[in-house]
Amino acid sequence: MQVLDTAIHASPKGATVEFLGEGGESIAVTMVVSDPLLGDAGLVDRAREMMLQCAAFGGPSERDGPEGRVTAGRPGAERPSDTDQGPYTFEYREGGSVRRLEGVELPDLEAVRHEALRSAIDLLDDAAEPIQDGWAVRVRGGDGAVVVSVDFEEARQERATAAM
Repeated sequence: MQVLDTAIHASPKGATVEFLGEGGESIAVTMVVSDPLLGDAGLVDRAREMMLQCAAFGGPSERDGPEGRVTAGRPGAERPSDTDQGPYTFEYREGGSVRRLEGVELPDLEAVRHEALRSAIDLLDDAAEPIQDGWAVRVRGGDGAVVVSVDFEEARQERATAAM
């Protein structure tokens, strides 16, 4: 579908961004808005990100194994190296499941870290359970090694800092 226009419908409970296409086609993304200062452009960007994530999560969620170990992907140590790591695989931990978004192209590890931190804050905002511990978002490089990891505590601290 080629997007011709967008419409934003706000309510006290959240916002819906509707992407309008040719021939009357449309896709609507409804979200709870945790940031009241998020403007129309920010809402559209967040809706696009959500659609991208949903499109990539075609398969069933993967479960954490015993002792919080992820059963998917190859284990690896964090590496600060920035040379030819992509495409990246983002792993999102929500409750007892892990969702993966594969094939993400970002220019460098700074951009990867920024996106991982932003995603971890979104997980906190969308969480059904108030207390979450351990890692929230991990990112693996093209070789399967973890290159960035953001835990829930770091996301809470960053969200508190941004609110000041």
